[in-house]
Amino acid sequence: GMNQKNPALAKPQVRQAIAYAINRDALVKSSFPPAAVVAKEFMPPEVAGYADDVTTYNYDPAKAKQLLAQAGESNLTLNFYWPTEVSRPYMPDPKQIFTVISADLQKAGIKIKPVSKVWNSGYLTDVQTGKADLHLLGWTGDYNDAYNFDGTFFGRFKPDFGFTNKPLFDAIAKADATPDAAQRADQYKAINRQIMDFL
Repeated sequence: GMNQKNPALAKPQVRQAIAYAINRDALVKSSFPPAAVVAKEFMPPEVAGYADDVTTYNYDPAKAKQLLAQAGESNLTLNFYWPTEVSRPYMPDPKQIFTVISADLQKAGIKIKPVSKVWNSGYLTDVQTGKADLHLLGWTGDYNDAYNFDGTFFGRFKPDFGFTNKPLFDAIAKADATPDAAQRADQYKAINRQIMDFL
Protein backbone atom coordinates (compact mmCIF):
# COMPACT_ATOMS: atom_id res chain seq x y z
CA GLY A 1 0.00 0.00 0.00
CA MET A 2 1.14 3.55 -0.80
CA ASN A 3 -0.26 6.45 1.21
CA GLN A 4 -0.82 9.53 -0.93
CA LYS A 5 -1.05 11.71 2.17
CA ASN A 6 2.72 11.80 1.74
CA PRO A 7 3.27 14.56 -0.87
CA ALA A 8 5.88 12.49 -2.71
CA LEU A 9 3.51 9.53 -3.01
CA ALA A 10 0.78 11.86 -4.29
CA LYS A 11 2.88 12.17 -7.47
CA PRO A 12 1.95 9.53 -10.07
CA GLN A 13 5.57 9.22 -11.23
CA VAL A 14 6.66 8.20 -7.72
CA ARG A 15 3.98 5.52 -7.42
CA GLN A 16 4.90 4.25 -10.88
CA ALA A 17 8.58 4.27 -9.91
CA ILE A 18 7.80 2.07 -6.91
CA ALA A 19 5.86 -0.30 -9.15
CA TYR A 20 8.75 -0.53 -11.62
CA ALA A 21 11.29 -0.96 -8.80
CA ILE A 22 9.77 -4.16 -7.39
CA ASN A 23 10.84 -7.44 -8.99
CA ARG A 24 7.53 -9.22 -8.47
CA ASP A 25 8.61 -12.40 -10.28
CA ALA A 26 11.57 -12.81 -7.93
CA LEU A 27 9.42 -11.87 -4.94
CA VAL A 28 6.84 -14.55 -5.71
CA LYS A 29 9.52 -17.20 -6.34
CA SER A 30 11.43 -16.40 -3.15
CA SER A 31 8.63 -15.66 -0.69
CA PHE A 32 5.47 -17.52 -1.70
CA PRO A 33 4.39 -21.15 -2.16
CA PRO A 34 5.27 -22.87 -5.48
CA ALA A 35 1.77 -22.46 -6.99
CA ALA A 36 1.70 -18.70 -6.41
CA VAL A 37 1.61 -16.39 -9.44
CA VAL A 38 2.29 -12.68 -9.87
CA ALA A 39 -0.91 -10.65 -9.65
CA LYS A 40 -1.72 -8.28 -12.53
CA GLU A 41 -4.32 -6.35 -10.54
CA PHE A 42 -5.92 -6.29 -7.12
CA MET A 43 -8.71 -8.69 -8.05
CA PRO A 44 -8.12 -12.39 -8.92
CA PRO A 45 -8.97 -13.66 -12.42
CA GLU A 46 -11.70 -15.94 -11.06
CA VAL A 47 -13.90 -12.93 -10.21
CA ALA A 48 -16.19 -11.48 -12.89
CA GLY A 49 -14.85 -8.07 -13.87
CA TYR A 50 -11.18 -9.09 -14.00
CA ALA A 51 -9.48 -7.28 -16.88
CA ASP A 52 -6.63 -9.06 -18.61
CA ASP A 53 -5.49 -5.90 -20.39
CA VAL A 54 -4.59 -3.62 -17.47
CA THR A 55 -1.44 -1.51 -17.46
CA THR A 56 1.46 -3.54 -16.08
CA TYR A 57 4.73 -2.41 -14.55
CA ASN A 58 7.55 -4.79 -15.40
CA TYR A 59 10.69 -4.78 -13.27
CA ASP A 60 12.81 -1.87 -14.48
CA PRO A 61 14.95 -0.19 -11.80
CA ALA A 62 16.47 2.21 -14.35
CA LYS A 63 13.00 3.44 -15.29
CA ALA A 64 12.16 3.73 -11.59
CA LYS A 65 15.18 6.00 -11.05
CA GLN A 66 14.25 8.06 -14.10
CA LEU A 67 10.68 8.57 -12.86
CA LEU A 68 11.90 9.55 -9.40
CA ALA A 69 14.23 12.12 -10.97
CA GLN A 70 11.42 13.50 -13.14
CA ALA A 71 9.27 13.87 -10.02
CA GLY A 72 12.08 15.65 -8.16
CA GLU A 73 12.23 12.82 -5.62
CA SER A 74 15.69 11.29 -6.16
CA ASN A 75 16.42 11.53 -2.41
CA LEU A 76 13.15 9.98 -1.24
CA THR A 77 12.91 8.38 2.21
CA LEU A 78 9.78 6.40 3.15
CA ASN A 79 8.51 4.78 6.34
CA PHE A 80 7.75 1.18 5.36
CA TYR A 81 5.54 -0.71 7.83
CA TRP A 82 5.50 -4.49 8.09
CA PRO A 83 3.69 -6.68 10.64
CA THR A 84 5.09 -9.14 13.16
CA GLU A 85 3.48 -12.15 14.84
CA VAL A 86 1.22 -12.91 11.89
CA SER A 87 1.02 -15.03 8.76
CA ARG A 88 -1.71 -14.52 6.18
CA PRO A 89 -2.52 -16.46 2.98
CA TYR A 90 -1.39 -13.45 0.92
CA MET A 91 1.56 -12.76 3.25
CA PRO A 92 3.05 -16.03 4.55
CA ASP A 93 6.26 -14.44 5.86
CA PRO A 94 5.91 -10.66 6.29
CA LYS A 95 9.55 -10.11 7.26
CA GLN A 96 10.81 -11.94 4.17
CA ILE A 97 8.43 -10.04 1.88
CA PHE A 98 9.39 -6.72 3.49
CA THR A 99 13.09 -7.56 3.13
CA VAL A 100 12.83 -8.39 -0.58
CA ILE A 101 10.69 -5.36 -1.46
CA SER A 102 12.88 -3.02 0.61
CA ALA A 103 16.02 -4.25 -1.15
CA ASP A 104 14.39 -3.61 -4.54
CA LEU A 105 13.30 -0.10 -3.55
CA GLN A 106 16.76 0.72 -2.23
CA LYS A 107 18.33 -0.44 -5.52
CA ALA A 108 16.15 2.19 -7.20
CA GLY A 109 17.47 4.84 -4.83
CA ILE A 110 14.61 4.99 -2.31
CA LYS A 111 15.73 5.08 1.31
CA ILE A 112 13.64 2.92 3.63
CA LYS A 113 12.91 3.44 7.31
CA PRO A 114 11.54 0.09 8.52
CA VAL A 115 8.72 0.11 11.05
CA SER A 116 7.62 -3.25 12.47
CA LYS A 117 4.67 -3.62 14.80
CA VAL A 118 2.62 -6.52 16.11
CA TRP A 119 -0.32 -7.23 13.75
CA ASN A 120 -3.07 -6.85 16.37
CA SER A 121 -1.19 -4.47 18.65
CA GLY A 122 -0.34 -1.37 16.67
CA TYR A 123 0.23 -2.43 13.07
CA LEU A 124 -3.34 -2.47 11.77
CA THR A 125 -4.24 0.66 13.74
CA ASP A 126 -1.27 2.61 12.40
CA VAL A 127 -1.89 1.50 8.81
CA GLN A 128 -5.63 2.11 8.90
CA THR A 129 -5.20 5.59 10.39
CA GLY A 130 -2.71 6.58 7.71
CA LYS A 131 0.58 6.64 9.65
CA ALA A 132 2.52 4.48 7.16
CA ASP A 133 3.98 5.73 3.89
CA LEU A 134 4.23 2.15 2.59
CA HIS A 135 2.68 -0.94 4.16
CA LEU A 136 2.07 -4.62 3.58
CA LEU A 137 -1.54 -5.75 3.49
CA GLY A 138 -3.68 -7.92 1.28
CA TRP A 139 -7.10 -9.48 1.02
CA THR A 140 -8.76 -12.85 1.01
CA GLY A 141 -12.21 -12.22 -0.45
CA ASP A 142 -15.29 -12.60 1.73
CA TYR A 143 -17.40 -13.53 -1.30
CA ASN A 144 -16.94 -13.86 -5.07
CA ASP A 145 -17.84 -10.37 -6.22
CA ALA A 146 -15.80 -7.54 -7.68
CA TYR A 147 -17.10 -5.03 -5.14
CA ASN A 148 -15.66 -7.12 -2.31
CA PHE A 149 -12.22 -6.45 -3.77
CA ASP A 150 -12.33 -3.10 -5.57
CA GLY A 151 -15.05 -1.50 -3.49
CA THR A 152 -13.57 -2.52 -0.15
CA PHE A 153 -10.26 -0.83 -0.90
CA PHE A 154 -10.87 1.76 -3.61
CA GLY A 155 -14.55 2.72 -3.34
CA ARG A 156 -14.15 5.62 -0.91
CA PHE A 157 -11.55 7.66 0.92
CA LYS A 158 -9.42 5.51 3.21
CA PRO A 159 -6.65 6.97 5.42
CA ASP A 160 -4.31 4.06 4.59
CA PHE A 161 -4.24 5.16 0.92
CA GLY A 162 -4.84 8.87 1.50
CA PHE A 163 -6.41 9.75 -1.84
CA THR A 164 -9.72 11.09 -3.10
CA ASN A 165 -10.58 10.04 -6.65
CA LYS A 166 -14.22 10.93 -7.27
CA PRO A 167 -14.41 9.43 -10.80
CA LEU A 168 -13.14 6.11 -9.43
CA PHE A 169 -15.42 6.23 -6.38
CA ASP A 170 -18.42 7.06 -8.60
CA ALA A 171 -17.57 4.29 -11.10
CA ILE A 172 -17.42 1.70 -8.32
CA ALA A 173 -20.74 2.91 -6.82
CA LYS A 174 -22.38 2.73 -10.26
CA ALA A 175 -21.03 -0.76 -10.94
CA ASP A 176 -22.15 -1.97 -7.51
CA ALA A 177 -25.68 -0.76 -8.26
CA THR A 178 -25.85 -2.42 -11.71
CA PRO A 179 -28.10 -5.52 -11.61
CA ASP A 180 -27.17 -6.93 -15.05
CA ALA A 181 -24.23 -9.34 -14.53
CA ALA A 182 -22.63 -8.76 -17.95
CA GLN A 183 -22.84 -4.97 -17.69
CA ARG A 184 -21.52 -5.11 -14.15
CA ALA A 185 -18.54 -7.24 -15.23
CA ASP A 186 -17.75 -4.81 -18.07
CA GLN A 187 -17.89 -1.86 -15.67
CA TYR A 188 -15.50 -3.58 -13.26
CA LYS A 189 -13.09 -4.36 -16.09
CA ALA A 190 -12.96 -0.62 -16.81
CA ILE A 191 -12.52 0.06 -13.07
CA ASN A 192 -9.60 -2.37 -12.83
CA ARG A 193 -7.93 -0.63 -15.79
CA GLN A 194 -8.50 2.71 -14.06
CA ILE A 195 -7.02 1.45 -10.76
CA MET A 196 -3.88 0.13 -12.43
CA ASP A 197 -3.41 3.39 -14.36
CA PHE A 198 -3.93 5.41 -11.18
CA LEU A 199 -2.04 3.03 -8.90
